[in-house]
Amino acid sequence: MTERAATTSLATVVRDASLVVTCGPGGVGKTTTAAALALAAADAGRRVIVVTVDPARRLADTLGIEGAAGGAPVEVVGATSNPNGSLWAQMLDAETTFDRLIVERAGDAARAKAILANPIYRSIAGSLAGAQEYMAIERLHQLVTSGEWDLIVIDTPPSRHAIDLLGAPDRLVSFFGHPVYRVLTVPGRSFARITNAGASTFLWAIRRLAGANVVEDTVEFFRSLSGMEAGLRQRAAATAAILRRSGTAFVLVSSPRAEAIDEAVHLAGALRTGGFPLLATVINLVHPTPLPLAPLSQPLPEGPLADLFAMHHDLVELAAEEAREMATLHTLAGAVPVIEVPMLDDVQDLAGLAALGEHLLRAE
Repeated sequence: MTERAATTSLATVVRDASLVVTCGPGGVGKTTTAAALALAAADAGRRVIVVTVDPARRLADTLGIEGAAGGAPVEVVGATSNPNGSLWAQMLDAETTFDRLIVERAGDAARAKAILANPIYRSIAGSLAGAQEYMAIERLHQLVTSGEWDLIVIDTPPSRHAIDLLGAPDRLVSFFGHPVYRVLTVPGRSFARITNAGASTFLWAIRRLAGANVVEDTVEFFRSLSGMEAGLRQRAAATAAILRRSGTAFVLVSSPRAEAIDEAVHLAGALRTGGFPLLATVINLVHPTPLPLAPLSQPLPEGPLADLFAMHHDLVELAAEEAREMATLHTLAGAVPVIEVPMLDDVQDLAGLAALGEHLLRAE
């Protein structure tokens, strides 16, 4: 493993941060990195929760927990021997979190009940574009304001646009300003009058495709949401501040593959442009450079020995190519530590997470 001198190390992040957000391309070990950092913090005596919005749900398998997909935090029993530390895990349930948001923001129980029972709401809750990202932000705010945790670790979706986690609340809020939404929620308009208003083409198309009941349910759904804009805007601003404040650390995770490096470079730029504190970069699955072999005085005949020499040559070339790719991230990182983690056995349990954590936190 190779590290860079820096003002902040991952060991410091695990010890002092109140929020860690891992982001990066898919297939680079981002979820296991998040879990390993959370486990290391628990071993240091902290009360930690790790939340994943990765739809593959690999975290539950790795931590050996069951039932975490239901939305409630689950304690990882036996994760740490430190009596002061504990590790909890949660698989984000977008629909459950959406329901909780409606209940909190509706203003009264009757209004909330009407929204939750609306067929249109039930059909889209948790499946809207960006719903996973928005609900991750919503759940983050709930966890932070609860005051129950020393450290919250958020594992973002494996996407080039993971940075959209911050923009998700604003995108939902912008929905309330859409002309069609405004037309549908004008007080006092009957269903018949709405169908003759500026949204008539929109509603006519829906009515032809799905029937009048669907249109009525849609209008009622939009009307029931009216008036929640202020609360959503307030929540978005509060969460934006949490993601940028002191004590928050973004950890960028990549692999040495060219396409992964390209995505990581894009994300690093987006984080810095957005003012998010990028405090560490992790490059997983790095091939070691083989020890050099003595030069051959003459070509080897075909056979097993020649095959081994050819394999050695290929590994040297692969390691050199990875080093060239990783140089881009090293240069971009500046004073931010870049931790290269060699290829390890597949992380499938707590022991594997602990071994990964040792690589991540080794003195920088």
